[in-house]
Amino acid sequence: MKEKKRTAQIAIAANRTPTRAYVGIGSNMGSSRSHSVEAIRRIIEDKRVKLLAVSSLYLTSPVSGVAQNDFINCTISIAWDGLPHELLTFLQDIEERMGRERTVRHGPRIIDLDILLFGDLILSDPELKIPHQELHRRKFAIIPCLEIDPGLIHPVYEKPLKSFLPLIGEKQKVTKLGRIGIDALASETHPTSQWDLWE
Repeated sequence: MKEKKRTAQIAIAANRTPTRAYVGIGSNMGSSRSHSVEAIRRIIEDKRVKLLAVSSLYLTSPVSGVAQNDFINCTISIAWDGLPHELLTFLQDIEERMGRERTVRHGPRIIDLDILLFGDLILSDPELKIPHQELHRRKFAIIPCLEIDPGLIHPVYEKPLKSFLPLIGEKQKVTKLGRIGIDALASETHPTSQWDLWE
């Protein structure tokens, strides 16, 4: 397994061209909508990131057995100029700075940032699994990804991502709330003109 990880990392490092990655965003504490928008802002402020697409916001039911509020979820697609483990560290740092506390496993969280896909990379080690190991089982991850790209293929199963939706059942509730306004993400360093790919 270590050899597989090392080989994948070497291949990416040798290529050194930005990789299209899908990042899942979720929150169910406080103002979840505001937390989600703030997380996107913090992600796209990094010079290694180019924003490619933003899904709608979705109201979703929790999938764990822990009693908690519904989530607001969305997904962004970015071009990441770096290694997958660097992206993981970057996202975890944002979570920490936004106040996430990992006290209850699968419990409520102010922000949750997950790497869902990283190009067509398949990676499994104790720190990081790509694709996200629960991607094909979670409507709240699949549906926003498909909104961005309906033709996405799951790299492990080599099947269209949409083919997993009928297998999940109706217990997981996902309700579309609408788009994030582009002006909500704009700043002096990231003007709206950079995001004509998705608006």
